Amino acid sequence: MVLGIDPGSICMGYAVLSPQQVRLASGTLKLGRKGSLAEKTGAVFTLVKALIQEHGVKEVAMEQFFYHKDPRALARISHCRGAAMAAATLEGIPVFEYSPMEVKKAVVGYGHATKEQVAWMLRQTLSLPDKISSDETDALAVALCHLGQQRRLELLEQGR
Repeated sequence: MVLGIDPGSICMGYAVLSPQQVRLASGTLKLGRKGSLAEKTGAVFTLVKALIQEHGVKEVAMEQFFYHKDPRALARISHCRGAAMAAATLEGIPVFEYSPMEVKKAVVGYGHATKEQVAWMLRQTLSLPDKISSDETDALAVALCHLGQQRRLELLEQGR
């Protein structure tokens, strides 16, 4: 089982996928614009830990961020990412990171795909409903990217 995370300090997308690409859980943790950073990081930590324990998650995949025009927002997102990483690490779960371009390429085949193209491909691949938040979609995409990457590594090890 892989837990995909689209980190954020206002909303955090999450998705648990099986190696057979079956969606076991997904959603959006709404942290809001108000509330202390301590409350937000605590909520992220608690959710990630609960998802790991409830679904037997073996790996966590997280989207990297590389730039944000607001340094304060970047700092808040970094804290939330750290809380998710800490929850996984304390459970003995490895964390893998993928750039947005890597995720888009893995899901759509094109690293500069739009969010709409990624969402459409996920709906086709995972039989998702039409109404799904972009944070949840991003988390599903990260999880699917990781499963594909792990499968490629397995095939390389087998000499295929």
